[in-house]
Amino acid sequence: MELKHLATFVVVARRLSFTRAAEELGYVQSSVTAHIKALETDLGVPLFERLGRRVTLTDAGRELRGHAQTLLNHAERATEAVRGASGDPRRVRGTLRIAAPESLCAHRLPTVLGALKDRFPYLQVAFGAAGRTALMNALGEGSLDAGFLLEEEVAGPNVTAERLAEEELSLVARPRHRLALGGLVRTEDLAGETLLLIEKGCAQREVMDRELRRAAIRPATMEFVSTEALKRCAAAGLGVALLPTVAVADEIARGELSALEWAHRPVLGIYLVVHKDRHPTSALRTLTSLARAQWPAAA
Repeated sequence: MELKHLATFVVVARRLSFTRAAEELGYVQSSVTAHIKALETDLGVPLFERLGRRVTLTDAGRELRGHAQTLLNHAERATEAVRGASGDPRRVRGTLRIAAPESLCAHRLPTVLGALKDRFPYLQVAFGAAGRTALMNALGEGSLDAGFLLEEEVAGPNVTAERLAEEELSLVARPRHRLALGGLVRTEDLAGETLLLIEKGCAQREVMDRELRRAAIRPATMEFVSTEALKRCAAAGLGVALLPTVAVADEIARGELSALEWAHRPVLGIYLVVHKDRHPTSALRTLTSLARAQWPAAA
């Protein structure tokens, strides 16, 4: 089996489309087809079958999927170890695959990734937004090297998590909102307000839901999947929102939002999460140390 064929197989297995896999890999579709046929010839079994216009994995394909990613990970780590054996990070190549929630992608990770690229100029970084469930699944499948999560705590049978930093949450509203002018805000004071909430499955949503249950109130709500949309609607006066403080710092500085003096002062942790069997590369170790140095210290 050739590694490039396995790499193509992993993408086709994830996208379940030869066309979309070719677009992602930058190949013509005939090359993707040739790679899969060569792999099937090597193994002596079909890996995909077509059901009308759909592509699905065969039982053999499903069996290979986990092994293929493991083999690719081992090969990449071996390559990085050999090239980095001199201790010179400028010789390290390969790809570091990272994911994080939107607020961390936009406000915490850019400076850290910039510093990482300064240390490892030839390292390719694949970086994207992902929520808790998608991120944990990708770590389990081996398609991510590491993830960052904004949570109260992180646990799982196949992952290890390190709390690197603290992230405060702020309750915000437009500057002329009545709660922005009235001093201390108790959770009970939100009963007559419209709450702008991020979708379920996010830690900041769980913090607010728990507070509402404790206060025994059920205010009107609007739900969003985007932090940016949530901020803009809060600034437009649609309601009160709970967001990471770093995500609203610029809007508060510009006078577009006001931070309410909420009696409850929630703090989440920023966690680095990796598969428990993942051996940390020099690039991942450096990324971790850079994050520790640049982000607010964990308690």
